[in-house]
This record gives sequence, C-alpha cells and structure tokens, in this order.
Amino acid sequence: MYTEENFRGRFPLRDILLKVIVVVIFIVLVAWAIAKILGPNNEVTKDTTKYDKVFSENIKIMEDTALTYYNKDNLPKEVGEVSELSLRDMINNSLLDAFTDADNKACDVNASYIRLTKNNEDYTLRVNLKCNEKEDYTLTRVGEYDYCDNTICKEDKSKNKAKEEEKVDDTPKEKVEIKEDNNSNNNNATDNGAISYNYNRSATTNNSTTNNETQPATNNNQTTSTVTYEYKKVSAPVLSNWSSWSDWIVNTKKYTSIMCASTDTNCLREVQTTSRREYIGTYKGQPAYATVYYYSYRTRRLISSGGTDIKWSTYNDTNLLNNGYTYTGNKRG
Repeated sequence: MYTEENFRGRFPLRDILLKVIVVVIFIVLVAWAIAKILGPNNEVTKDTTKYDKVFSENIKIMEDTALTYYNKDNLPKEVGEVSELSLRDMINNSLLDAFTDADNKACDVNASYIRLTKNNEDYTLRVNLKCNEKEDYTLTRVGEYDYCDNTICKEDKSKNKAKEEEKVDDTPKEKVEIKEDNNSNNNNATDNGAISYNYNRSATTNNSTTNNETQPATNNNQTTSTVTYEYKKVSAPVLSNWSSWSDWIVNTKKYTSIMCASTDTNCLREVQTTSRREYIGTYKGQPAYATVYYYSYRTRRLISSGGTDIKWSTYNDTNLLNNGYTYTGNKRG
C-alpha cells in the first residue's frame, strides 16, 4: 500500500511547479490590485493638468481680446468708472470665437466677463472665467503707455525706467531771466528776453504821472481769457418690455439657459430650459422611456441705446444743470 509520503516522493517536480504557479498568480494579483488603486489617481492628475492648461489659455484669449477692444472711445473716463463686457457679448460682437474647456463643454457666457476699472493714473483689468465647476480670475494693471501697440497694454516697468532716463536731459541748458522794463519806450521785446511795455506819453506830463495812470489802460500785452466748464449728461438705454414666454419646444439644438441683465442692450433674448421623462415607444416588446429636453424663450427690443452728451459752458449754467447735466471737473480757457 502506498502512503502519502511515497506518493509525494514519486512526483517532487509536480509539487515544485504547483508552488511556482501559485506564487506567480499571487504576484500578478498584487500587481493588478496596485495598478487598480494607483491608476485612477494618475489619470485624474493628468486630466486635471490638461484642464488647467486649457483654462489658462482661454483666460489669456479673453485678456488679449480686452487689450485690443478698448480704445479712446470706450475707455472709462472718471476714477472709479467701470466698463464690463460678458463673454456672450464678446462672442456676439465677433471679438473672439467661442471656445470650450478641456472636456469640450461650453463655458458660462454670462458669468465669464472682462471688467476695466479706471484708477487715478491707469486701469485695472479683471478677466473672470467660469467653465463647468471651475471659476477663476486674473487682475492686471494696464495703462495708456507710449510703448503700447494698441491704446492700452500691460505695464512694462523696464520700459518705464528707460523712458524716465530719457527725460533726465529735458531741462533747458541755459536759464533765461524774464523781467519788466518800466523805463523803455520800445514796442518790441528786448534782446535778452525781457518784456517791454509801450507807454503813451504826453509832452506836458511828467514820467511818474504817465507810469501810474496810463499803463493799465494801454498795455498791449494784457489779454482777457474766458474759462469754460465741461458738463456731462448720461442717458440710460431704453429697452421694451419682455414678450410672453413661448410654448415649450423640443430642445434639439441644445440651447442653454440665458438670463439678461436689465440694462444689457446686447442681450435681447432670454432662454429657459427643462426636461422630463417621457414614454417614447416600445423596445423588444417593452415600454421605452427617455429624458426629453425642452426650451422656451422671450424677446425684447432696443428702443434707444442711450449715451453721454458733453457740453461746454460758463460756471453754474442753471439751464444745463436743470436739464440733468453735471460738472465733470474739467475746464479750459
């Protein structure tokens, strides 16, 4: 009779092979488990890096568009005044092409915008972008510098320093003294730059009397200037009332919701969307249901775009003030 020991003794090679197979299977399972655990994290990191790169590129596109869009006519004029343009307006006015995030999803055209704020000597440009769940912004100092290719550009401190160094030698090399010459009868200025006055003297009047009484009346160099002041009147745009909402329409074109600001003259159509589960037929003899998307819209008209009217007049012009004009602080003359 064979014992278990005799059986093992006759097949030692088979036992070794079985043990090797078990060890290999164990190693493969451990490697698979490690790859399963670590694999998704690497994929998320890779996708996140790609998403952030595309997001930054889109912000740069909006920033470059802002620097070319603003000019002498549409720059904010007064300190604290703000000019803002949504991404929807930028696309509608063909300032840039519509773009998507790294997942090929459209960014929020209402929550994304450029905003330019007037400071004392320059401007602050804010570029805000919202795509899917990510929203971020940049703040850039820009101004009307001599080295700008367009009206405004980013501040370049190295070029500012070079400009200041050029101005060092702008002061005149020779100082010219200007003084009054009360003892001259010459009608023209003297050779050294001094100003001469023409006195209308009488043969029977002494010099002191002539200088004291006739100089103010006959001084040919005195001029009278009139100071005028700038007045401004800003009229808001006028929009019609909204029409009634349309009936619900199957959203085959994948419209997204659009809500307009009350004074946004570029936004004349609002859209609202919804969806619901509906019976669409049978499949393999069973009722089939699917999510059906709908949209509804309403419109309004631009009656008047409004604007800013500038007038120049004397100080405290009650006619202008009573008609809604205000002082800007500028004057000339």
